[in-house]
Amino acid sequence: MKLIQNGHSSHTHGGAIGLFGKYFVVPNIVSKEDNRLYQKLFELRQDGDYSDWISIEESDIIPLIAPAEKFIETIESFIKNNNTI
Repeated sequence: MKLIQNGHSSHTHGGAIGLFGKYFVVPNIVSKEDNRLYQKLFELRQDGDYSDWISIEESDIIPLIAPAEKFIETIESFIKNNNTI
């Protein structure tokens, strides 16, 4: 599914995450667990980019690598199959 091609857009990252939930998680294209991972990764990125006193350690990131790779594979598979909603 391509959100923009189906008339869905957002002006914020939070809005895009909401649309992702509505059009990927609710219809069970992506698991709730993967959605939580996506939100966690986004939160870490925001904290790393915009929080003055945040310290993200290697130990915070290492456990997220394998699940993130699996998540990417899920999305790539979906795109390759040219699925639409």
